[in-house]
Amino acid sequence: MSTPILRQALDPLRIADLLAEAGWSGPLPVLLATTESTNADAIRLATDGAPEGSCVVAEEQTAGRGRLGRTWSSPPHAGLWLSVVVRAAEQPRPRLAWLALVAGLAARDAIRSLGSVPVALKWPNDLVIETAACGGGGGPVKFGGILSEALADGTVILGIGINVSMRTAELPFPNATSLFLESGPQDREALLAALLVHLRDRLEQWRANDPRLAEDYQRACLTIGRRVEVSMPDGSVIRGICESIDADGHLVVDTQGNRATITAGDVIHATI
Repeated sequence: MSTPILRQALDPLRIADLLAEAGWSGPLPVLLATTESTNADAIRLATDGAPEGSCVVAEEQTAGRGRLGRTWSSPPHAGLWLSVVVRAAEQPRPRLAWLALVAGLAARDAIRSLGSVPVALKWPNDLVIETAACGGGGGPVKFGGILSEALADGTVILGIGINVSMRTAELPFPNATSLFLESGPQDREALLAALLVHLRDRLEQWRANDPRLAEDYQRACLTIGRRVEVSMPDGSVIRGICESIDADGHLVVDTQGNRATITAGDVIHATI
């Protein structure tokens, strides 16, 4: 475990310098001391005409949004909680499902660019640490997640939450971790700048239908090739082997010879 850094507010001048060094030409992030939800704030920005790349970052969220209507809160200065505006009206609606996966890849890219922590992805929206336990019954440990919200005009808000310096007692549930607990990078300003730049690059791949994007996701996603149990929104459960992610970003599961395409659901990686 690494030594925890002193928790302090994000420095907007340093963030601006880091982004300039990386060739960022988009708007600078809006930094908030506290908010209920950065996704709600970003939706308001988008509605007011903010360009792609506009970003809201909060030091603390009191009513953050999760998938399937869940809410969660976060302690001040202990993580990176942000939402980014993506203007995607020119894209076919089915392709928007890929954006949560694109954001996950960008977050993985950013963290790996700053340290050697073994970051992986769990479909559809979890950032996880790939530990030795993954192959021996323990499963991956979550330290972050993605929330994608599509607006009527084709704009998508990508919410990204990363546990950076949270201690064990501060984690939202038992099977969770943080970059600090995994000896990962804790420089939130550097992580924010890297994340925005890598997200820009991955979005360029997505718009260009670059096959390397899907290839990179397939390699990064621990769900592929595993036996899974998927709890569906209607209460049913699908069990089988995850074969792949299809062209629209959906999970393809082999259920004893039949194929099920999963567009939404909670996935559990089976341990046996």
